[in-house]
Amino acid sequence: MAESDQKVERTERFDLRALYETSRILNSSLELEFVLNNLLLTAMSKLLVTRGVAFLFDPLTSTYSAAAVKGVRNLETGTRLEMPSVTPGSLMQGDELPKPLQEAGMHLAISVAYGDRILGLLAIGKKALGQAFESRELEFIHSLVNMSSAAVHNSLMVEELKLANRDLDGKVQQLNTLFDLSQEFNATVDRDRLINLLSLGLMGQMLVSKHLFILGSDEASTGAQVLKTEKGPRYFRVVTSKGIGPEALEPGTLTCLCSLEMVHLLDDAPSAEWEAFADRGLVLAIPIRQKGETCGVLCLGPKMTGKPYEPDDVEFLTSLGNLAFVSLQNSVLVEQQLEKQRLEEEMRLARQIQEGLQPTEVPEVEGLEIATLAIPSRHVAGDYFDVVELEGNRALLAIADVTGKGMPASLLMSNLQAALHSIIPMDITLEEATANINRVICRNTGYDKFITFFHGIYKPTDRSFRYVNAGHNPPMLLRTSGEMEELDKGGLLLGVLLGMPYEAGTTTINPGDVLAIFTDGVTEAMSPDGEEWEEPRLEACLREVADKSAQEILDHVREAVRDWTDDAPVLSDDLTMIVVKGR
Repeated sequence: MAESDQKVERTERFDLRALYETSRILNSSLELEFVLNNLLLTAMSKLLVTRGVAFLFDPLTSTYSAAAVKGVRNLETGTRLEMPSVTPGSLMQGDELPKPLQEAGMHLAISVAYGDRILGLLAIGKKALGQAFESRELEFIHSLVNMSSAAVHNSLMVEELKLANRDLDGKVQQLNTLFDLSQEFNATVDRDRLINLLSLGLMGQMLVSKHLFILGSDEASTGAQVLKTEKGPRYFRVVTSKGIGPEALEPGTLTCLCSLEMVHLLDDAPSAEWEAFADRGLVLAIPIRQKGETCGVLCLGPKMTGKPYEPDDVEFLTSLGNLAFVSLQNSVLVEQQLEKQRLEEEMRLARQIQEGLQPTEVPEVEGLEIATLAIPSRHVAGDYFDVVELEGNRALLAIADVTGKGMPASLLMSNLQAALHSIIPMDITLEEATANINRVICRNTGYDKFITFFHGIYKPTDRSFRYVNAGHNPPMLLRTSGEMEELDKGGLLLGVLLGMPYEAGTTTINPGDVLAIFTDGVTEAMSPDGEEWEEPRLEACLREVADKSAQEILDHVREAVRDWTDDAPVLSDDLTMIVVKGR
C-alpha cells in the first residue's frame, strides 16, 4: 500500500473515531449549552477554524439566536439574526451564506435538523491557514452535524420541559396565591382589610411598590374634566393608591377617564389623562371588566426586579383585580343591606310612634256613628286624622294632609298633632285655633311645605257641626234627601302665609246623613292606566250604600278604591278617611 493511501486511511479512521467520540459525549448529556459548545468546538478543532457560532432557530419569531459563540467579537450570545429559512441538510459556503453571517466573518454554514424540523445552524469562519475546505472535511462536518442533531433535539426537549415545569410551578404558585387570597377576601367585608389584602398580593407576588386601583362610579364630579367617548364620559373613584404621589389620587377622589377595554402599556397611553398616570411612574393598566363593561382599572408601576410583565403576570393580575372588585362590591352590598336594615328599623319605630299619635279607639259620640281608615303609602304617612272627645259631650273631628310623603311628611304631621292637642284645652274658637296652628306651622317649616287641614266640632244638643276648612278637600255631606253639601268654608292651607284669617262654617248632621271626610289619597287613587278615581266616583259610591252603617260605608269605599287600583301593593298616596253617620 502506498504511503499516501495509508495516510488517507489513517485520516478516515481518525475522522470516524472523532465522530464516534463526539456522538457518544453529546448523546450522554441533556444540557443544551454543553451539547452546542462541544459540537462547535469539535467542528472548529477538526477543521482548524478559529471562529464559529451555533445558532438555535425560534419558530415563533422566525429568527436565529446565537447560543454558542467562539472567536467572533462583533456577535454576542443571545443576539438574534433574521436570515432566510434553510432546508434540512443544506450546506452553504462563501457568497452563498446569508448576509448577516458574512458580516459576522462566517465562511461555512450547515443546517442542524431533526427530521423535517430545523433546529438551528452551525456556522464557522475560514481555516486558520486560509486554505479552502476539502470535500472530505465537508463530509465530516456534514456527518458531525447529522450525528449530533438527535442530541441537540433531545437537549431542546429537555429545555422546553424545564421551561414548561417552571411555568407550571409559577402557575401553581399563582393559583395557590389566588386561592389563599380568595379565602382572605371572602372572610371579611371590611373595606380597609380588602384594600390591604390587594396591596399585599401585589407586593408579595409581583414585587410592585407602586399601584393604583380605581372603580367605576355613577357620580359626576364638578372638578373633573368630562371626556367624550363613544359610550359617554366615564367617572372612576380611586379605591387605593401607593407610591405615586399625593394630591388628586388619594382614596375617594373622583376622576374622569377614557374607558379602557384592553391591557395597555402606559408608555403608549390612550389619552392625556392616562399619560398623567404614566408620568407618576405607572407602566401597566389592566381593565377589570364585568358583563362587557369596564368596571375598574388596576394600574401598576415597574417590578422591583426590573423584569418586564409577562402574559402570565397579566393573567394573574387580571384575576386578582377581578377578585378584589367582586369582594369590594360585596362589601358595598353588605353595607347597603345593613344600612337598609337600620333604616327599616328606624322607619318601623317611627311608624309605631306615629300610630301612637292617632286614636287607637274612636270615642262614642251621642247621635253619631264614626268609622276611620288610615293606610300609608310608605312606612310612615303624611296624613293625619283625629277624633277627640270634648266637654259637654262634644267631639272634635280633624284630618290633615302634609305635602310629600315618607319621613319628612310624618315629622311635620307630628308637629301639627302636637299643636292641635296643645290648643284643645284652650277656650278659643275654631277660627282662632286654626290661625294659631297656622302660625306654628309657618314658623317651623320651609317655604315648600304645606298642610291641608280640616277640623270641626259636633255638638249633640242641636246636632250642629261647626268647622274650618284650611285648603283641604271639601268633605261631602250626603243628606237623606239625596242633596250633597260640600264643607268648604275656611281659608288658605296651613304654612303658606303668617297671620292668615280663617272663617268657620256651620251645618247639621241629622239622622241618616252621611259625612265623608277624606284626603286626596282617596280621590286621586291611580288605576293601572294612570287615571285618578276622582270625586264623582266617591259621591256615587256613597250614594250606593248611604243606608248602611258608617263602617259598612267605609268598607265599601275602600273596596271600590282597591278595585280601581287593581289592589296595588303600594298606593300612589296616603289614604285616610273618616265616615260619620247620623243616627
